[in-house]
Amino acid sequence: MTQHINRKKFLQLSLLAPLSLAATPLQFLDNKSGAPCSNDNVAYYKAGDADYETLRKGFNKRIDKRPAIIALVKNAEGVAEAVNYAAKNNLPIAVKSGGHCMEGFSGNNGGMVINMSAMNNIEWVNNETIKLNPGCKLAQIYDAILPKRRIIPGGSCAGVGIGGLVLGGGYGLTARKFGLTCDSLQAVTMVDGTGKIITASGNDELLWACKGGNNGNFGIVAELTFKTHTAPATMQSHRFRAYKVDVVRAKAILQKWFELTPSLPADCFSAFVLNGRTLYILLTNVGKQTAAVQNFISGLKAVTDKTTNTLHNHWQGH
Repeated sequence: MTQHINRKKFLQLSLLAPLSLAATPLQFLDNKSGAPCSNDNVAYYKAGDADYETLRKGFNKRIDKRPAIIALVKNAEGVAEAVNYAAKNNLPIAVKSGGHCMEGFSGNNGGMVINMSAMNNIEWVNNETIKLNPGCKLAQIYDAILPKRRIIPGGSCAGVGIGGLVLGGGYGLTARKFGLTCDSLQAVTMVDGTGKIITASGNDELLWACKGGNNGNFGIVAELTFKTHTAPATMQSHRFRAYKVDVVRAKAILQKWFELTPSLPADCFSAFVLNGRTLYILLTNVGKQTAAVQNFISGLKAVTDKTTNTLHNHWQGH
C-alpha cells in the first residue's frame, strides 16, 4: 500500500523512526538456520549461505564488513518486511544498491544489509520519463536510454547504482549542461523507518530531501522517476597526462587548469586527478569546438606530456 506524505506526516515519521528500533525481537525465524524465512518479496542470507560472500562485498575491497543478515529485496514490500524485522530485532541497517561507496557505508558488521541489486527494473512512463529501481546500474541505464537518444546526467562509472548516486546528489559528464542527477528526479517511492511505503512527488518536502540529502537519513527508496534529456549527438573527450610529477610541477599544472576552466562552456566537463606521481586531466565536450575549448586544449597540452583525443558518435561505446 502506498500513501502520499505531507510536511506534518514527514515530521511525525522522522520522530517515530528511531523509536521503532527499540522494539522487542520478532519471532518468525527458520528454526533450522536461525535466520528469517525467505519469501517472494525478500530472500535472507547469513554467513555460510550460498551467495552471502558475493552479496556482502562492495566496490572497495579494503573494507571487509560482515552483516549478520543480508536481505536481498525484490520489491517495496520486501524492503518493508526487512525494515520491520531489523527494527524488531535491534539490527542496525545499511542499504546497498551498487555498493560503490568508497567509505563502505553500504555495509555493516553484525547488522542487516538490505541489498537492492535484484530491484533493477527499468520502465518507460512516456517518451521523456523513466522509472528506475535503485539497483539499476549506470551501464544498464545508459544501454536502455541512449539508443532512444535520451540521457540523465549520471556518472561515467558503469557499476554505480542509481539509488546511492541520486540520493547523494550525483554528477557526471553532462552535469554542467543538465544539472546534478538529483535535479532530474521527479518522484520517489520510499519505505520509512516504521515499514510504511510512501510516495513523494512535485513540491513534497520529502522529494526535496531526497535530492542529495537522503543517503542514510529519511528512508529506503524503492523506486525513482526521472525526467530524461535529449542526448547530445556526439561527445569529444580529451585526456591529458603528466608523468613523474613533483609538487612544484603538479602545482603549476593545477594553477593552469584553474586559469582555463572558468571560460569553458556548459557543454564541457573537466576533472583533475593526481594519482601518485601521475597527473590526469579529462575534458569532455558535447557541444561545438569553440575558441574557449580550443584554448583549454592548447593550454593543457603545453604543460602535460601526453594528449589523447576521441570522438564518440551517438555515445557509442560509453
